[in-house]
Amino acid sequence: MKRTIAVIPAAGRAQRFGGSANKIWSLLDGRTVLDWTLSAFASHPQIDGIIVVASEDELERVRSATSGTPKILEVVVGGETRAESVKKGLDALPDEAEIVLVHDAARPFVTAKILTDSIEAVERTGASVPGTPLSDTVKRVGTDRLVKATVPRTFVVGDETLTGLTAVQTPQGARVSVLRIAYDAFDFALGEPTDEASLIEAAGLPVEVVSGDPINLKITRQDDLDWAQRILRGGIEKEHEDQTTANTQPSFGEIRTGFGYDVHAFAAPSAGRTLYLGGVAVPHDRGLEGHSDADVLLHAIADALLGAASLGDIGILFPNTDERYRGISSLRLLSVVGERLNETEWHIVNIDATVVAEAPRLMPYRAEMMQTIASCLGLEASRVSIKATTSEKMGFVGRGEGMASWAVATIKKGESR
Repeated sequence: MKRTIAVIPAAGRAQRFGGSANKIWSLLDGRTVLDWTLSAFASHPQIDGIIVVASEDELERVRSATSGTPKILEVVVGGETRAESVKKGLDALPDEAEIVLVHDAARPFVTAKILTDSIEAVERTGASVPGTPLSDTVKRVGTDRLVKATVPRTFVVGDETLTGLTAVQTPQGARVSVLRIAYDAFDFALGEPTDEASLIEAAGLPVEVVSGDPINLKITRQDDLDWAQRILRGGIEKEHEDQTTANTQPSFGEIRTGFGYDVHAFAAPSAGRTLYLGGVAVPHDRGLEGHSDADVLLHAIADALLGAASLGDIGILFPNTDERYRGISSLRLLSVVGERLNETEWHIVNIDATVVAEAPRLMPYRAEMMQTIASCLGLEASRVSIKATTSEKMGFVGRGEGMASWAVATIKKGESR
């Protein structure tokens, strides 16, 4: 039964990659990008078949390169655009196919967890896309390298105000029937859709976002190959050798544990400060007082990581007497902490943190906090745990005067996670 099929568009023209060669033939540790990508799908137990879409002039080369790859059903000729190529792959699906995952051939490091989560989300919602929250402000830049506009972080859809931006990846999944409906409904005379999710959105159908992963990068430019090699040196090859395991277990080496604690008082409502926790803006009538954005959760996590590696604490690295750090996002501070660990060859195994507050309720934001922290540090979201509790009306937290946070971090030296 060929229930879940992957369609892999591999007919790109490498316009941004440079040169005339298709980027899927670039080598990473002696294997082509295409081979890495197909291996991830072929080794996943829920993928029943793979259809590769190639350009006409590379059809025989792709067929030859994939002849020994398990689960390959067919290599078909693509179209002039991505949408046309995906449609060719969709037309080649076996009749019994129920779910299709469309994945860029140039994303060689998709994880087993993303594939599993994507399939489960399609079963729930009808369509899915992996995504990672953007913590940085996004600018539109002209050919003269000057900023032309800032992409707003809030957007009103109907009577709902949406906050935050998410960068989406592939595989983009859907029930086969849903994607076919979306293709039939889309007016291609008005322009090309950017991806399968936008096709489905345009048809008024829901798309569920699942947690992406920073290592699921797309090879777009020559510099991306350098990043890919760094990922391989970090041990991703082990994950592709055992794609049935959702989380790669850390190898043995020197292991340390650090503890972090932080506390901040609430600012007066008139101060107009935003409450940031775990890098997420949480709706509340007051923010926390501090030199930076006063993200008590991220400060505790940063201190736990620094303590485990014997690298000091955030007061030493980012003193509140330094005006450079006034109002700075604590996500930026945490990213610097992550860089310090990388420079000293420490790798994060897991983070466990607790926020203590009487209000507001934090559980609705827990998943976004964990994903934001994981993305900032280049981790799988499953390596970050956030919990929230109250102090049962006792002490300064119980009186609603502020918040506290505790964090424990485990790191190791040796092969990376």
